[in-house]
Amino acid sequence: MRPGGPRLDTLDLVQYGLHYGVVCQNKDPDNMNRVKIRLPWLDGGDIDQTHWAQLLTPMEGKKWGWYTLPDVDDVVVVMFIAGDTSQPVILGGAWSKPDFSPEPNEDGKNNFRGYRSRSGHRLIFDDSGKVKITFADKTAKNMFGVGNFAKDGAGPNICATYKPPMSGDTGVSVSTMEGKLEITAKGKLKIEAGESIKMNVLETVDVKAVGETMLEGSSAAKITSGSPSNYDAPLMKIL
Repeated sequence: MRPGGPRLDTLDLVQYGLHYGVVCQNKDPDNMNRVKIRLPWLDGGDIDQTHWAQLLTPMEGKKWGWYTLPDVDDVVVVMFIAGDTSQPVILGGAWSKPDFSPEPNEDGKNNFRGYRSRSGHRLIFDDSGKVKITFADKTAKNMFGVGNFAKDGAGPNICATYKPPMSGDTGVSVSTMEGKLEITAKGKLKIEAGESIKMNVLETVDVKAVGETMLEGSSAAKITSGSPSNYDAPLMKIL
């Protein structure tokens, strides 16, 4: 935490410029997503925190906008409108020791941008050689990705350990390593590929249709089984 600011013990004076502070309250009684902060240069005065401070955001509107409320103990940068200490505004957060950035940019290439929540959910924009966008939960066992993924799921991303193995190259990948994945449509569901469609399962494949079931191939058709098979129908025709 860098101190910053004049050495005063009061907020009664006009205060210009930018100041570092630490969030001490974020439960706004008026539900306006404001916070109160402590300023390190208030050396034991009667007032140890600011008035409720508004938070700047990239966009806002009536019940819509970008919502990222700071947590208590987060380091922020504050200014006062027209120097009026009763009108503090939070400009943003500031990483500092021991609160390091989730992406340290150790290689200096600055290829990764994104968002990480407190519990570890991630949105990552990867501008490296294999460009991609990744959404992942905190376990990294459930994720959605768009772009170019290495076949082994590895890569230069600092978040590689949070990324499950994925097959495929450029395109869209959906993966879950626990629980189930469901695709549901009230109307028609169409799956179409320009080349091939491949399905692999470890147990059984169950296909049911209330109406007619059709399997059609323009060239050869092949059905194989590693054990005895049963075909049951009131009438079976083989042409």
